[in-house]
Order: sequence, then C-alpha cells, then structure tokens
Amino acid sequence: MDFIRHVKLSRLLEPGSQQTPGTRRCEVRIDPLTGRSTRILDFPTRPVAPPELDGLIQKSKLMCPFCPESLERVTPCFMSPLEPRYLRGEANCFPNAFPYDENGAVIVISHAHYLALADFGAQLLTDAIACSCDYLAAVGALQREAVFQSINWNYMPLAGGSLVHPHLQASASVSPTNYCREVLNGLENYRRRTGQAFWHELVAAEQEQGERFVAQGARLSWLVAFAPLGVFDVIGLMPGLSSPAELAGDLLAEVVEGLCKVLGFIDALGMHSLNMSIYFKTDEPDFVPHLRICPRVSIPPFGASQVNYLRMLHDESLTTVRPEDVCADLRAFWGNNQSL
Repeated sequence: MDFIRHVKLSRLLEPGSQQTPGTRRCEVRIDPLTGRSTRILDFPTRPVAPPELDGLIQKSKLMCPFCPESLERVTPCFMSPLEPRYLRGEANCFPNAFPYDENGAVIVISHAHYLALADFGAQLLTDAIACSCDYLAAVGALQREAVFQSINWNYMPLAGGSLVHPHLQASASVSPTNYCREVLNGLENYRRRTGQAFWHELVAAEQEQGERFVAQGARLSWLVAFAPLGVFDVIGLMPGLSSPAELAGDLLAEVVEGLCKVLGFIDALGMHSLNMSIYFKTDEPDFVPHLRICPRVSIPPFGASQVNYLRMLHDESLTTVRPEDVCADLRAFWGNNQSL
C-alpha cells in the first residue's frame, strides 16, 4: 500500500523593510485507491468560534415543513407497492419532492427542530438510519438494477442543508456518482495489480502505521483519510455487509456508537455543520459499504466559503489540517467517551 505525498516549497521575500528570504510549504497527497490528489496547506489555523445560531433557528422554525405539526400535512407519500411512509421512533421517511435520482427519500430524524451535533443520541440516529435502510431495502427488492444506494446528510446551511430541521436523504439508482465510479475503478485496478482486496489491505496498512487509525470495533474499522475530501475526513468501513437490509442489530449499534463519537468530536471543536454519506453497491462484493464524514466550516473573518476555485473548477480538495493531527485528537476523544 503506497501513501504517496509530494512536498512543495515556495520561496519569497517576507514583507517588511528587510525583505528576509522565506519559504512556504504545502503537501500534495495521492489517494491510494482513486488517485485523486488533496492539498494540505501550511496555513495558520485558529480555534473555531462558536457560531450565533439562535436567529437562524428561530426564523427557520416559523415555516418548517418537517416540524411535527406540519410534516404529514405538507410532505408527500410513496406510491404502492411501497409503504406510504417508513416510520421508526421519531424518524419519518417520505419521498423527496425534489429528488436527485429516480428513487429519492427524505428521512426526518427528530421531532426537535434543531439539535447540536453532540445532542444526536444513539436512539435518534439508530431509528433514522434503520428507517432509511427500510426504504432502500424495499426499493432494492422492486428494482434489482438500482444497485447504487446511499444514505446522506447535509447538516445545516453551511453544508448545503436547505432546511435546519435534521434530516437524511436516501437514494437508490442505476447511475453511479463520480465518487462511486472512481472507487469501483480503483478497486478493480488494485485487484488486477496486486491480486488483493483494497479495503482489507488499507485497514492492515493503517493499523500497522498507526498514524491515521482511530479504532477497531467488533466489525467496523475507523480511520482518518490520508487524502481527505474536506477539512478532515473520517471513514468507517463495514466489511461483510452487502446491502442496507443487513445494516441492523449489533452492526447498526456499532455504526451509531462510532457516529455519535465523531459528532461529539466535531462539536467539541466548535463546529456545527457536516456532510456524511453511507455508500452501498449491492451487487459488488469488493465494494465494502462505508461512511465518510467531513465537517464544514467557513473562513474568518468574513465567513468565506471553503469551496474556492481549486475545489470548484479543478476538482481538488484542500485543507489546512494534517490528518495525523486530527487522528491523534479524535483517538483521545474516542477513548475518553466510551459511553457515547
């Protein structure tokens, strides 16, 4: 397993009358599966200031379609032979009125209009993910060709969430996203080149190196991505799973336990927003289902977007945080929060 990185040095004259020669460092890392590159900038970072959200929360609550008093009155239902809605606990799954694909659903997580990341309890997340899996399993039984399935989360406007009220989105399609296509190509190339399964080799290599390996559970492996897709990028691997219908029982409990720890860690950093996806390809044994979580931040002092020309037009991720530093902090948080 190759973890390729290229260190770049830029030379300049420092500002001031002396114009002392100086250097700036950045690093280009190559994802060992897809070959995508990520840039890690040597840029001074400061602790994230807790945002003022009260105004946004109150304003968004005035006409929220996902609050209990409005939800079933203003949201659509599935057509037969699907159930009209899929329900578990507080979770309520219904068709996405503005779908991204031929099969799209919204899953409202909670009755509460807003929750801080640390306040998403295990029961809420268990019910929401299980409800998503109920829907995906039903669609998969009817449309065997809809093998590209995912459970997704844009939490808060900073992450692209158009509504504050916590909700997931589920999708089942015959069409892969660019990410899934790159992963499948990478898996095929790696097996052809080495004769080995990539995900198994990745876990073994990361465990041996230790720099980015967070925790090993009964079935899940948790690590921080070598070449992150965001500020940082936590990956949870679920080997032995092939479809959403199998994400249940002890395995789901383990997923949710780890997810709660990652959410608590992000919250402890003063961040309030994230993107998450859980990926499945139901007919491909090499495609180990996995989740990725990336927090979202704005850049002070003017709240600039972290998506600039490099990400938007060059399709290149960048961060100012070393994955190894994130892993060390997350591992410490993980160990100190065994009961989450």
